[in-house]
Amino acid sequence: MTEIFSDISERCRYYRSFYNLRQEEHIEEQKQQSSSVERNMPGDFSTLLYLYDRDGMEYSFSRREIRFRRNDAPGQGHFHRHQYVEFFYVVEGSFEQILLGEHQHFEQGEIVITDRNCEHADYLTGQRSAVLFICLSPEYLDSLLDTPETTDSLQSFLFHALSRQKQKQSFLRLRRTSGTFGIERLLEQLVQEDYGRAPGWEAIVKGSLIRLLSLLCTDYTLMLHSSGRKAREEVLVYELERYIRLHRGDVTAGKLEEVFHYHRNYFNLVLKKYRGVGFQEYVQRLRIEYACELLASTNLSIRRIAVMTGYTNNSFFHHLFEKRMGLSPGEYRRRSQCG
Repeated sequence: MTEIFSDISERCRYYRSFYNLRQEEHIEEQKQQSSSVERNMPGDFSTLLYLYDRDGMEYSFSRREIRFRRNDAPGQGHFHRHQYVEFFYVVEGSFEQILLGEHQHFEQGEIVITDRNCEHADYLTGQRSAVLFICLSPEYLDSLLDTPETTDSLQSFLFHALSRQKQKQSFLRLRRTSGTFGIERLLEQLVQEDYGRAPGWEAIVKGSLIRLLSLLCTDYTLMLHSSGRKAREEVLVYELERYIRLHRGDVTAGKLEEVFHYHRNYFNLVLKKYRGVGFQEYVQRLRIEYACELLASTNLSIRRIAVMTGYTNNSFFHHLFEKRMGLSPGEYRRRSQCG
């Protein structure tokens, strides 16, 4: 498997066209070799690509081997746990699993990260789909998070929680919120390096995984499913903070309801519980902090800064600024730039 592909979707198309023509000459031999396909992990990092067809045919491609079998679909696989953290990306179609006792349906483009303690089972629907699995040992994941590049507090919190959790089962579901069109090229690079293992492949894989973690924490909405309520609330607070900072100029409670699917009163409750203030006060605090940065570092007019921080009413902006900072925006600029 030395072919070079532009992205993981192209690899899937190639495998389908190539192996569908050849399955009959191998299927009987494969049945003799194995009655099931397991996701095993050699070493600290590995990739495994699964293709599922409507006739129940299942193919798996890894660095070590190509395996395939015919399933009775729809049907549920056996429940199991891993000694590693498992990422999967739905490349094509959809994919289903039983997680935390519930049937979960994942669409194309979604990413799921399953903790090593989380028992789960695949559910094969008999639909055409493709799923890429990336397996990381907990120790290797920790080493990635200890690098200087991974400084985002949300990122560190989430992935350390998943890799080190002992008492509670959990999985992380990620849905794209902005245009991460390069993610499939990044995933293809991980597969290519895993298969080829040319000199320097470890450094390339490490850099690509750090890039992947960064993209997941900036361009995806994260939803932690856990058997512990406190863990779910803490993750929601981190995600709320990240979203509000990115959209502080125009964020509203209504928009949060659309994105996170909770009632606006719940956002007030969790912010007060973990940050000591409600939604409106929290947004005002971030906006004034941003205004201070702009006043100190730019020559933009105060009216322009008011609009950039979410206030079209200039008088109201002055009132809020003086109330929080104890002096007018103009005086704050003079002091900060003179100092």
